[in-house]
Amino acid sequence: MPTATHNKWTDCVLGGLFERRVEKGIDGLVTLSVTLHDGLVERAELERKNETNLTPEQHLLVRKGDIAYNMMRMWQGASGLAEMDGITSPAYIVLQPKQGIDTRFAAHWFKSHKMIALFRLYSHGLTKDRLRLYFDDFAQIPVTLPSPPEQHRIAEILSTWDRAIDQTRRLLEACKRRKQGLMQKLLTGTWRFPEFGKPAKIDELPVGWTKVPLGCLGCTYAGLSGKTKSDFGRGKPYIPYLNIFNNVSVDKEQMDYVQINSSENQNQVRYGDIFFTTSSETPDEVGMSSVLLFHPESATYLNSFCFGFRLHDFTSLLPDFAAFLLRGNEFRSSLFALAQGATRYNLSKTQLLQLSCALPPLPEQEKIASILMATDEEISALQKSFENLQIQKRGLMQKLLTGEIRV
Repeated sequence: MPTATHNKWTDCVLGGLFERRVEKGIDGLVTLSVTLHDGLVERAELERKNETNLTPEQHLLVRKGDIAYNMMRMWQGASGLAEMDGITSPAYIVLQPKQGIDTRFAAHWFKSHKMIALFRLYSHGLTKDRLRLYFDDFAQIPVTLPSPPEQHRIAEILSTWDRAIDQTRRLLEACKRRKQGLMQKLLTGTWRFPEFGKPAKIDELPVGWTKVPLGCLGCTYAGLSGKTKSDFGRGKPYIPYLNIFNNVSVDKEQMDYVQINSSENQNQVRYGDIFFTTSSETPDEVGMSSVLLFHPESATYLNSFCFGFRLHDFTSLLPDFAAFLLRGNEFRSSLFALAQGATRYNLSKTQLLQLSCALPPLPEQEKIASILMATDEEISALQKSFENLQIQKRGLMQKLLTGEIRV
């Protein structure tokens, strides 16, 4: 229990606020898992489920309002509030609140920089990846705590931000799903704008579309060659690997720099060029493409682990449309079959150029690209809103959970 008061906050240890709940699980309750970023969630929601042979009774019981933490990752913030009764791994620590602690407040509090630093300080292990925070050590951690009414108010404020963050995340995920659906339909012609003709049946080429091998549309060129580590970080702009991998179109804000000597004969990029990554650790990631949709202000180059593809002209394939076409499911599925390797997968330029693309007439390409670009802009705006809300919440946490701002 509290032992002293300072500036209306109370000095105590965590053992005065929580006791360890060690009760057998009950059959029929949902299984909960502690995650680093999302707290305590239903295990069925996780993409990678850890199967277990343990019976419910061999799990630990978690009551609504308890906090569970992963003792091997508590120093990284792996804890979460139980929103329902459930069962969880016996490898976790389940904290049952005592009088004087609002666990909604504590769930935010345990994610603050100060508390994570304390969790790390009181964890034990020979190496960083072996650090464990046992309950007996957790109970000894000294803290300064606001009164229950102030805890409640802080929890309400931060929960408001959580709801806004969650709502924005859901909107972002829905927008991404909508884009995937649009790409699947528009890039195969199974959904068309009425002015361009009737939709095609699945696996049929729409009327007015043509199928053309990529090699008939342009030619490839190599990225940077002969560069050493000392050449990078200054000089001319170049497009790095991740700029291509992460973006449908090259991001002007994600350029790096490389030193180019006047005697070097390096390929320069230009508007409309398409770039492919040449290798990846997984076959489904090899050959990711990105299109240059702005005119470089000065000589600009391409990363050595990528190659460029330059269209002969824009009379068959528009760069804006290519940005989405070459990331569509149809083209990506064809690329998967070309990935070669064991521990690292590589892309053959010769085989790539033999792949065929289904191309609509230019006006239809232009409209498809405009719709998908508008969706990308909506995704980008939601992503920025999501990130800004997270930043705002972190700032509030820093001030509210240290008493810098009082409520």
